[in-house]
Amino acid sequence: MAADVTCAVRAEATRAENWAAQTPPLDGWMPVTLPDMWTTRWPEFDGVVWYRLNFDAACAQGQPLAAWMDWLNMAGAIYLNDALLEQDAQLTEPLSRMWNTPRYWLLPAPLLHPGKNHLTVRVSGLAAYAPGLGQVVIGAPADVRPLFDNAWLVRYDLQWFSLATTATLACFFFASWLMRRQERSYGWFSLQSFAWFGVVTNQVATTVWPFSTTDAWEVANTLMFIVYGGSFTMFFISFVGVKPRRTTIALFAFIAFQALAILLAPQARIEEVRAILMTMSATLVICCCLWFSGYALFRRQTPYLVLAACTIIFIAAGVHDLLTFLGVLTNNIYYTALTTQFLMIAMALLLAWRFTQSQNRIEGFNDELTAKVADAQAELGEMLTRQHTLEVTHARVSERLSLANDLHDGLGNTLTNNIITLEHAPRDETSDRFLAVLRELRDDLRNIIDTVATSSHSLAELIAPLRHRIMRSFEVRDVACRWTMPEHDVQLSDTRVAADVMRLLQESLTNALRHSGATAVQVDIGVDGAALLLSIKDNGHGFDPEAVAVTGLGLRSMRMRAGRYGGTFDLRSSEKGTELQIRMEDVVQPLDDAPSSTEKNTSEQSPLPPGEG
Repeated sequence: MAADVTCAVRAEATRAENWAAQTPPLDGWMPVTLPDMWTTRWPEFDGVVWYRLNFDAACAQGQPLAAWMDWLNMAGAIYLNDALLEQDAQLTEPLSRMWNTPRYWLLPAPLLHPGKNHLTVRVSGLAAYAPGLGQVVIGAPADVRPLFDNAWLVRYDLQWFSLATTATLACFFFASWLMRRQERSYGWFSLQSFAWFGVVTNQVATTVWPFSTTDAWEVANTLMFIVYGGSFTMFFISFVGVKPRRTTIALFAFIAFQALAILLAPQARIEEVRAILMTMSATLVICCCLWFSGYALFRRQTPYLVLAACTIIFIAAGVHDLLTFLGVLTNNIYYTALTTQFLMIAMALLLAWRFTQSQNRIEGFNDELTAKVADAQAELGEMLTRQHTLEVTHARVSERLSLANDLHDGLGNTLTNNIITLEHAPRDETSDRFLAVLRELRDDLRNIIDTVATSSHSLAELIAPLRHRIMRSFEVRDVACRWTMPEHDVQLSDTRVAADVMRLLQESLTNALRHSGATAVQVDIGVDGAALLLSIKDNGHGFDPEAVAVTGLGLRSMRMRAGRYGGTFDLRSSEKGTELQIRMEDVVQPLDDAPSSTEKNTSEQSPLPPGEG
C-alpha cells in the first residue's frame, strides 16, 4: 500500500573517518537497501555511518510531506537538505539507546526544494550490536502517520504494557513466596519475572544508566537473560514436582558458566560470546517449553494444555527473535516481549489454579477433621463419664480401705494389746485397769475422728492432739520422749496426707512403747523442700525386721502409706535400739514467709494444746 502513495527513496551510505565528524564525507558513497546493517559491508566497524536518502518532492503533488523512520541503531542525527531536524542526546560513547524508537516528522515546507531533496542520517553504532538504519517512508501524512502509530504501538506501548504486567506478577508472587517458602514454584516464577523485566527494559531504555558504557549495559542485559533462562527452567521443574538433583546441579553449573563467560569476555569478543550465550539460553528455554508441552499432553488437564499452547506461541516468537538477534532477519522487531505476557499470565493462572485445588483439599480435610473431632469428643465424653464413675467407686473403696487401716492401726492395735493384757491379768484386776483400757480406746477413736473430720492441713495442729495423748502414755510407763519439730509451721498438701502422717507416727510410737522396752524415744520431724521427713528412734532391745515384715500387718501398712508418696521407708533395729526413717515426697507446702528447712528443738514436755490440761 505504501508503495502506491509514497515517494520513491534511493538510499546510499558512506563511512565517516572518526566519531567527531559533523558533516558527511564527499566521496565513498555506495547504494544500499533499507533496512541496512552495515556490518555486512564493513565488519567490526565501530563509529559513524552516514546515510543519504534521495527523493523527489513532486511525488506529493503539492501536498505536505511527512517522513517515518522505523529505527536507527544506536543513536543519530537527521537532516533535511542539510538542515537539522532531530538529534539524539549522545552521539558518542556512551551512546543514547534509541535503537527501538520509531520517528515521525512533518517535513517543513521552507526546507523542501521543488525537485530533488535528500534526508541525511548520521548513525553512531557499534559492530557488536547490529548497527544500521531501518525502513524509511516519505509521503503524505495521512499515509505515513499510520505506519508510525503502528510501529510505536509495537515498539513502545506494548513493551511498556509487558513491563507493567511482568512487574506486577513478579511482586505478587515474590510476596506470596515470602509467606509460603515451601512453594518453590512461586519463588522461581518471581525470579524469572524480575529477570525478564530486566531483559525487556532493553526495549524501552534510551540511556545506558546506571552503567557507563554500552558494553556494560549489554553485558548486564545478557546476564538478565541467562538468569531468566535458568529460573524459567527451574520453575517448570519445581511446578511439576520433579526433583532431579543432578539435573538441578547441572543447570546451576551451566548458568554459572554462562555468567562467568560474559563477565570475563574481552571487549573484542563480546559480540561472539554474547551471541553464543544468548543462543544457549534461548535454546534452553525452547527445550523447556517443548518438554512441558509433552508433559501437558500426558496429563491432559485443561490448565496444563492452555499453558502448553502459550509456550508454543512463545517458542515461535523466540525463534523469530533469536534469528533477528543473530542478524538473519533484519526487521529489528522482537516479539517475545509481546507474547511472554500471555505466557506469564497463563503461568500465574496455573499457579492460582493449583493453589485453589490445594485450598479445596484443605477445606475438605478440615471438614473431615471436624467430623472426626466431633466423633472423638463424643467418644471422649463417654470415656470420661465411665472414668468418673470408676474414680468415684475407687474413691469410696479407698476411703473404706483407709478407714479399715485406721481402725486396724488405732483401735485394732489397742484392742488386741489390751485383750492380751486382760487375758493374762489376775482375776481380781481392779476397775482402774479396765477404765484405762477404755480411755485408751477413746483416745484412739478420737485420733481417727480428728484426722478424718479436720479441715486443717497445718502440721502442728494435726500433731498436737496425738502428741498430747501419746505423751501421757509415755509418762505413765516412765518413758522419756523428746520431739523435734520444724521452727515454722508448714501446710500438708491434703487431708489424706495428714491422715497418713498421723497413722505413721501413731503406729511407730505405739510399737516403741509396747514392744521395744525402751526408756527413751526421740521423734524428729523435718522438711526438705516439698518432702516431709519422719525419724523415730528408741533405745530398746530391738527386733528382727525381716521376721516382723512377714507376719506384721502394721509394718506392711506403714510401708504402704509411705510408698503412696514415692518416698522411702528405712527400718534398722539392733540390740542397742530401733531407728525408723520415713521420707514422703511432694506432701509439704511451706508458708510463703517461713523458711521450711530450719528446725528447732523443743522441750521434753511440750506445751499441751488449748483445752487439754
